[in-house]
Amino acid sequence: MLNTRYVDLLRKSNYKITPQRLRVIDYVSNHPGHFKAEDVYTHVKGVEPTITLATIYNIFRAMIKSGILDSFEINGTTWFESNTIPHANLYCEKCHAFEDVELPDKILLERLSSECGIKVRTASILLKGTCRSCTTGA
Repeated sequence: MLNTRYVDLLRKSNYKITPQRLRVIDYVSNHPGHFKAEDVYTHVKGVEPTITLATIYNIFRAMIKSGILDSFEINGTTWFESNTIPHANLYCEKCHAFEDVELPDKILLERLSSECGIKVRTASILLKGTCRSCTTGA
C-alpha cells in the first residue's frame, strides 16, 4: 500500500511526484526495516525498466531531505531506513541483520543540545554486537 504521507512530505518539500518516485515510495512503504539502494533498484527496475541506480540515490536524497528516510553506513555500505524516530541500530556481527534499539533516554538529543550548547537535529547511533536472536540461540 502506497504511503500517502510520504507523497505529502515530498510535495511540501517542493518535489514533484514522478512515476519513479511513486515506485520507490511504494517499495519503502511495503518494506519496513533496513535496505540498500541496490535492493530498491533491483525491485523497482522490474516495474520501471528505465530507472537507474543514480535515480534511486537522487530519490533517496529527496526523501532524506523531506524527513522520510534516514541513512547510515557500515562496513562501506550505505543503508537506508524509514524509521526516523531517534533510535540506535544494532548490527549483528553473527547473522549480519539489523535491529532497531529504542534509546533508553527519550530526551537524549535535547540533553546533548542543552548540556553541550549545540543544536542536535538528529543522531545516528550504530551499535555492533549480537542481536537478540543470536544471543538466545533462537
